Amino acid sequence: MNQKPKHLLVFKIVGIIGLLVSIVGFVLVIIGFSDFDGGLFIVGGAMLTFGLFIGGSCLTQGFKPAIAKMHVKTTKYIQEENKEDFTDMANTTADIINDAVAQTASAVKKGIKDSKYCKYCGKEIDADAIFCSRCGKKQ
Repeated sequence: MNQKPKHLLVFKIVGIIGLLVSIVGFVLVIIGFSDFDGGLFIVGGAMLTFGLFIGGSCLTQGFKPAIAKMHVKTTKYIQEENKEDFTDMANTTADIINDAVAQTASAVKKGIKDSKYCKYCGKEIDADAIFCSRCGKKQ
C-alpha cells in the first residue's frame, strides 16, 4: 500500500486557502486605491502578502514530491537526449586520465630506479653494476 502522507494534503489545503486569501486581498487593494483613508488598501495589502507567502509556501511543500518527480523525469530526458555527448565526454575524460596515469607511473618508475654513482668519475650507474660505463673502473 502506497499511501500519501496526510501532511501533504494539509499543506495543499492551507496553500489553496492562502491563495484564496491573497485573491481577496488583491480585490481589497484594488478597491482601496480609491479610498486610502478607509483602511481597505492596508488590510487588502496585508491579506495579499500573507496569502501569497503562506499559500505559496504551503503549496510548494504540499507538491514537493510531485516537483521532485518532475525534476527526475526532466533529468532522465536530458540524459537520454544527450547520451552521445555524455558518452563522448566520458571517453575523452577516460583518455585524459589514462594518459595522466601513464605519465605519472613513468615518472615514478624513473624516479625510483636503483642506481648509484661511480666512486671515481661520479657518473650515475645501475646499483648492481660492477664496472662504471664511463670510466670502466671496478666499483
